[in-house]
Amino acid sequence: MIGKGGMGAKTLAALKEHGAVYLNAIGGAAQFYARTITGVDGVSLLDLGTPEAMWHLQVKDFPAIVTMDAHGNSLHKDIEQESGKHLEAMTV
Repeated sequence: MIGKGGMGAKTLAALKEHGAVYLNAIGGAAQFYARTITGVDGVSLLDLGTPEAMWHLQVKDFPAIVTMDAHGNSLHKDIEQESGKHLEAMTV
């Protein structure tokens, strides 16, 4: 699954259960990413609208970062905790 921001604990648990990962892509870079699409296998949830639908794509050399993995790790959670520590230190 690819998105621009992290998902919650339920998604992290589902990734672990199904051996999947969450990829983080940079928002606003659609034209750049579109160049890596080699095929479209289908689309789900199109009734939610084109941007919200789940597109099943074939890609080559797609640049993204794994931010949530099948081992229960979440870079989003780690950064939020680390940022919280820094914020707390600045307000003391």
